[in-house]
Amino acid sequence: MNNIDELERHLDLLNEVLNSDNESDANEDELYERRIEVRRRMVPFYRQRADIFDLFDDNQIYKVFRFDKASIWYIEGLISNKLGRKLFGRRCLLPIEQILVSLQFYANGTFQSTVGNVLKISQPSVSRCVRDVSNALCEISSDHIFFPANLLEIQRGFTEIANLRGVVGSVDGTHIRIARPHHDEEIYVNRKGYHSINVQGICDAECNFLSVSASKPGSSHDSNVFADSVIGRAFKNNEFGQSYLLGDSGYACTPFLLTPYSQPEGRAEERFNTAHKNTRNTIERILTQLNDAFTVYMEKFAFNPVVLVVIMACCVLHNIARKRNQPDFDEGVEEGEVFEIRMPPENNDVNENVNQEKLRLRREGFAKRQRITLNQFTY
Repeated sequence: MNNIDELERHLDLLNEVLNSDNESDANEDELYERRIEVRRRMVPFYRQRADIFDLFDDNQIYKVFRFDKASIWYIEGLISNKLGRKLFGRRCLLPIEQILVSLQFYANGTFQSTVGNVLKISQPSVSRCVRDVSNALCEISSDHIFFPANLLEIQRGFTEIANLRGVVGSVDGTHIRIARPHHDEEIYVNRKGYHSINVQGICDAECNFLSVSASKPGSSHDSNVFADSVIGRAFKNNEFGQSYLLGDSGYACTPFLLTPYSQPEGRAEERFNTAHKNTRNTIERILTQLNDAFTVYMEKFAFNPVVLVVIMACCVLHNIARKRNQPDFDEGVEEGEVFEIRMPPENNDVNENVNQEKLRLRREGFAKRQRITLNQFTY
């Protein structure tokens, strides 16, 4: 029954009661019950919203929202003060309702969600919920995605994987498919031929994000994304001392980001490559876990700044899930896809000093990699 039919039925009941009032011999008890029926049936839809936690059991809650009930309330405690809705009357959505709608969107990538239907929320309202919750999560991102002041614990975690000492992070990029932008479309096309955002992530040995950069278009090379990021400049400025990151061959080998040997010679270099691969695998696992848990299909929606905010919000939620010991959502998990993107055309006007600096860093990176190989993998 649609809204018009429902309204007509209510009006008929109301007219029936009003007409009955004019009858002198009407039964007062019957009239009273009719009035109660009218009032009951004309309760506004927003006062009939169901409690999701009463409708879903614990297993369903996790499958729908990727979090258990206690963790959802934990998230509500983190951002509820940022979700005030200034609406007239009593129609405003509670923070927990906005969070539930947004969590299902992150998990399933659709505005026409089961939760939205159960809560009787329109599609525009669901869209606003996703925007507000995503912004709120981004506001607290620095509390959940960061490099700790003491890096020894991170180094210890990586050392336990393959005895590669001094590592403080594993870095890689992944492409998030987006809708065709209306402006500067060509810079968003990656090597695979679709429009995307090149998202760079750095993680620790426990698969927690330490840094996320989600602002570069798909045509950007991984090495350029890292060089232009805040964390990339911090490593370049020696803010992390002798510690270093691990990256694949898409990055330049530097003293602060070591890559594997492209053509290993001898057992020591082969051992280094094996240790490098096993240690760096954490970033591939974390990106796979992120895609499995929060399968937002950005290509369905028009590209706008909210897309970048949603990506960051999902990364914050990933770290919260790790902190709350949520089980990995591994239904249908497959090996994560490794993307390669083309190097943008070289600019002939590049400053010669910049090229010389890159060559110097590469030489120093090769030398550092060779020292580590000789000291740790020659036996």
